[in-house]
Amino acid sequence: MPNTETFSAKKVWTLCAVLIGTAFVAASLTDESGILSLSPPPTPSNPNPEPDVTSENAVVLYQAAYTAWVALVLTLPAMAMVWTRRRSIADWHVWRLFWTVGFVAFLIHMVWSMGVFFGGDIGWMTTSSRVSAFWPGIIFLIWWAVDVALAWTRSEDQIWITIQRRIVHIAAFILFVGGSVVKGETLLIKMLGIAFVMATISGGIRWATGRKTQI
Repeated sequence: MPNTETFSAKKVWTLCAVLIGTAFVAASLTDESGILSLSPPPTPSNPNPEPDVTSENAVVLYQAAYTAWVALVLTLPAMAMVWTRRRSIADWHVWRLFWTVGFVAFLIHMVWSMGVFFGGDIGWMTTSSRVSAFWPGIIFLIWWAVDVALAWTRSEDQIWITIQRRIVHIAAFILFVGGSVVKGETLLIKMLGIAFVMATISGGIRWATGRKTQI
């Protein structure tokens, strides 16, 4: 069973801050590496798209990508613990902390992507192949915020809270796996996505078998 001291709020929030800071530093160090394409993903109607990012502002692209990676990493423990969160105080504590910091990292990614990379241009966001589902993503972000608020203010005594929580976790799984394993540009993000899948599956197995193991 997870140790609540190991996953203290202070340590988890510190981890969140360090990873987000690292994402921005790494972006400034690797923006000329060519790790990420300056052209949007090809589509059937446009198999050879022109670059939509210049080398001068490539750092913003890298910042948006790396903060998404951080969000995936921070959400991974929550996906592993969501199955057993109601079995013990420790499991609930770990799930809620990482579900919250994962949301914060994802919020930073969305704000940075929409406000800085896309410059608030809704038309560009809704037509660019870099964005697979703009409005569903916005709905998911709002829903995640609501569920985090519920996690800190309400118990799961009411069935509607449990049901909506299951649905938003399924949405998170689809979003992160689709963005990493399916559409990830690099081996690293694909591997992180696979780890995300394995953590979720292992949590389900632990729930199904009634075992309580540490993450």
